[in-house]
Amino acid sequence: MSVDNKSQVRTPEELDPLSGNGVFAKAKSFKIFYDHTRTLFWAPNSHEGWIIIKISDVRRWLEERGCGSKPKKGEKVSEIDTLLNVIQREFDVEYAGSLAGYRHGVYQVNGKRILVKDSPTLIEPRAGSWPLLRGIITNMLGAEQEIYLFGWIKVGFEALVAGKRRVGQALTLVGPADCGKSLLQSVLTDIFGGRSAKPHAYMSGDTPFNGDLFCAEHLMIEDEKSSTDIRARRNFGTKIKEVTANTTNSCHPKHRQSIPLDPFWRLSISVNDEPENLLILPPIDDSLKDKIILLKSLKHPMPMPSVSDEERQAFMGALRAELPAFLHYLTNDLRIPPQLVSQRYGITHYHHPDILETLGTLAPETRLLEMLDTELFGSPAAGSWDGTAAELEHTLTKESSAVNREARQLLSFPTACGTYLGRLQNRFPDRFKAEHTRTGNRWTIDPP
Repeated sequence: MSVDNKSQVRTPEELDPLSGNGVFAKAKSFKIFYDHTRTLFWAPNSHEGWIIIKISDVRRWLEERGCGSKPKKGEKVSEIDTLLNVIQREFDVEYAGSLAGYRHGVYQVNGKRILVKDSPTLIEPRAGSWPLLRGIITNMLGAEQEIYLFGWIKVGFEALVAGKRRVGQALTLVGPADCGKSLLQSVLTDIFGGRSAKPHAYMSGDTPFNGDLFCAEHLMIEDEKSSTDIRARRNFGTKIKEVTANTTNSCHPKHRQSIPLDPFWRLSISVNDEPENLLILPPIDDSLKDKIILLKSLKHPMPMPSVSDEERQAFMGALRAELPAFLHYLTNDLRIPPQLVSQRYGITHYHHPDILETLGTLAPETRLLEMLDTELFGSPAAGSWDGTAAELEHTLTKESSAVNREARQLLSFPTACGTYLGRLQNRFPDRFKAEHTRTGNRWTIDPP
């Protein structure tokens, strides 16, 4: 597996924890590792993977390979016990399990030895035709949008095959129910190694544990229950930035200590296009806009029947049969246009204008605008308001305010009011004006 120099990863072939002869070399030859976080052992199985074994199993394995189970004359412990001591002291691992983007083997990542027990299942590109996939994608997205999907898959697949930890944007599909969003996500799982995980509970703040996410290359969110709480949406946005911008993330399995690891991840999100469903998405601010792709999906009849279980299985089988040809096209024939190239992500982001318009009506600054128009300019005779962001927040959240409960929920962090006023100034410069003073901005807000 080739890696870039910044990843601090050493391959199994490069990783040589011990050298020399005698008991150390013998212990090394057995390729048994000690997982001290769970007080158990890992050993290679017969089909290029690793399995958990207990100390009694290790003893049996070593005895089978001719190691002595009784101390020799003049020695305090047996050869097996000596080997066990060496394995526990010298062949310990900080993490053991599946790890997204890694083939099975032993690695050193960020200064810690880890054991990867299995590998993603990678599809071998092969020349051919892919009419079913082409028809579905073209009908869903159209020629203008499909280049962003194709480029996103191309960059991610090539990085995965090369063993590189290249980051990628969150691919978001927005459209009516049964338009093929989840179908396309299933195809993405096959393309990115055949393993998927559900990250929404962690990314929305419902749980602090994320260990299961590190076992899958494809993080998949499908029409999850949306939240109108701006704090949950902002937390979701923060987690999107972590997944799409950081090569190193903190792995925190339940009942175990966290450890920094470098997974390969691609995040896809599918959302129905009703406004209440779109509330799963965070506000698309300047810090997030380059880290998310928003594609509008249209509904069209599927090219094959998919009502019964048998029909769905046949349909998916036909799609999977086309994946080698599809990936051959992406890796050999597709060229991302120069104007769409991103140095960081390979292909630049895209936001469908219809989705942006709908999200704009759900943005927190839009809600703030509605509240201040209600509270400040409810009377036809009301004139311009002048003051600081803190004074405006006090006005909106005081007990006599008609919008106090909603305002307290919206303005949930200390700089929220000033942040949203700045965005409103960008959208409505004729209504929102800021005067910079030594103590901060003083705002003038005109009536609608």
